[in-house]
Order: sequence, then structure tokens, then C-alpha cells
Amino acid sequence: MAWTVRSLADISRRVRGAFREYLPGTDSALATNFVTVTAKVLAALGHEFELRMAYLTRQLFLSTADAQFLVRHAADVGIYRKPAASAAGQIFGQGEPDAIYPAGVRFVSGSMTYTSTAPASASPTGVISLQVRAEAKGAATNRDAEGVLALADPVLWPELSTEWTIGGDGLGGGADAETDEALRARALVRKRNPPSGGSLTDYEQIALSVPGVAKAWAFRDPAAPGFVAVLFLFAERPNLMPTSGDVAVVQAAIDARRLIRVDDSVAAAPIARPVNLVIAGLSSDTTAVRSAISEAVAAILFERGRPGVRGDVFMLSRSWIEEAISGAVGEDRHVLMEPAGDLMLTEGEYAVLGDVAYVA
Repeated sequence: MAWTVRSLADISRRVRGAFREYLPGTDSALATNFVTVTAKVLAALGHEFELRMAYLTRQLFLSTADAQFLVRHAADVGIYRKPAASAAGQIFGQGEPDAIYPAGVRFVSGSMTYTSTAPASASPTGVISLQVRAEAKGAATNRDAEGVLALADPVLWPELSTEWTIGGDGLGGGADAETDEALRARALVRKRNPPSGGSLTDYEQIALSVPGVAKAWAFRDPAAPGFVAVLFLFAERPNLMPTSGDVAVVQAAIDARRLIRVDDSVAAAPIARPVNLVIAGLSSDTTAVRSAISEAVAAILFERGRPGVRGDVFMLSRSWIEEAISGAVGEDRHVLMEPAGDLMLTEGEYAVLGDVAYVA
């Protein structure tokens, strides 16, 4: 049971009662009595002790430990905080035909700088592709496919084009350092699902160990016994949908750590299926309430949703959406018109919040 901290008044009454029990005739109720003063001092010391015991009691368990002890609990089961990671990918531009360029060419996009990581040679027509990595770390270093990077030092590389196009996979893999709650969730999953030589939870934990991965699910295909599909969500992406660059990073982690080498393990992004809502009769129809409803529904889709796959469809319950709307701050009454029933997800579909329409 939880450690209960008594109030100062409760402890003081307990001490005064002890004085009366063991020193008959003592009047501990007088404000100026020595016993009363002593009882208050002892009560303060006892209260401080109980506060400390309550704090230490919380640290005994992974589910309640504060940051300092959380890290130690997680480390005991081989789970460590995911550090911030930098984005990487391929870019294309023009250079001198057949020339070879060393690693270290710098590019910029906004406040972020990127550096080529390996030598590369231009084609006979001058087309050149470079592998680049951000110099900083964090989700802010990711860039979408077909975006543009500018050459940072045109004076040093006058033969290179000043604008470079990001490849079709984008610059992916950039992620912020893992939060305490995300670390706690991963460590709890590990404690509840110890390694078992290549089970589905093993593959999920490999994906979750990659910086930026927010959730992961592993599935087997009934028609292909050796096939494992790992679908995952990536933080700081629209609707948490990974880019092909993010998929490449997770695939590399799985290839490096999977235990059963005969498995054909494929990392993939889920297919976003927007869930459009039509809400009528909203009694407190304000911008703040509408925003709270959208946030609540998006949160419930993240917390309780998962992709549906062939042989393992997922039914998204309409009642979950009703529950989320009813729990939004400021909401008092509403009628959910759409969706009219539960939604079935399959073929890698994952429910995300779509358009929300309000009618009188």
C-alpha cells in the first residue's frame, strides 16, 4: 500500500498523547508547557522523516520513480535513454564532370547545417549525389523530400551548384532526446516482455530503441511464416507517419540486432487513415473547446490505436471517440454524428484524426 504521510497536527497530537501516557499528570495542552513545545519539535522531525520515506517509497518502483531513479531502474533491464539524433540522407546537385569531392562539404537549410559524410564523384555530365548528416541533433534537423539545401561555402567550392535537391527519402532519423515518460514506458514494456529469442515483442523493442520512434508493432503474416513486419510511428512527423528516411534508420537497427537470422524482417510506415468527425449540438462551442476536442481525440487514437494488418484487423471503437470528446476540457454536451459506427482497419492502416466538422 502507499506510504501515508501524517500531518504535523496529527503527529503532534500523537506525541502529546504519549507524554500523557508515560508521564501521568503532565498537561501537554498548555501552549507554554515544556512538553507542548517538545511535542511540536518532535512532530516536525517526524513529519520530515515521513516525507522522506514517502519519497523513497516512490523510488522503489519503475512506474512511480522520479527521473534519477527511473534511469537506474531502466538500466537494470538494459534500457537506456535514447539520445538526440541527427538527420541524414541523400542530396543531388551539379559539380565539375568526373571530379571527386571529399567529405566535409557543408550545406545550410534555415538555421541548420549539414555536412557530406563520404567522398563522391560527379558523373560525366556533372551530376553528383552526396550523403549528408546534420551537424546538430534533434527533430528540427529533419527535412522533407524534394526540399532544397544551399551550399554553405560557395567560395571554397566554386564549381559546385549553390542549390541542392533533397532525395526522395528526405533527410530523416533526426530526433530529440527521449523524455522521462517515454523511457518509463519502454522500460515497463521490457520488464513485462523479457527477451525470448526473436518474438514479436523483441522486434518491437528493437524499433523502440531507435531515437524518435514513438510506438511500434510487429506482426507475422499467416501466409509467410518467416516474415515479420514492423510498423512504427515517428515523433515530430505529421500524424507521426515516418518518412522513407525514418524507415531506413529503423530497418538498419532491426538488421543489426534481430536474433533469428532466417526471418525476413521489414520495417514500414503505417498507412494513415483519416477519421473524419461530424459533431452536432456542441453546447459550449468555442475555439478553445474545439481545440481541446481535437487534442483529446488525437490522444485517444495514439493511446489505444494500432495498425490493422491482414489476418489481424483492428476495430477502432466509436465509443473511444465519444469518451475522448466528453472528457475534453469545457465540453458539456454533444452528439457524434460521424463516424456512425466502429471502423475496421487492415492492410497496415492506422487511424489519425481527419477533418472535424461542427453542425448546429
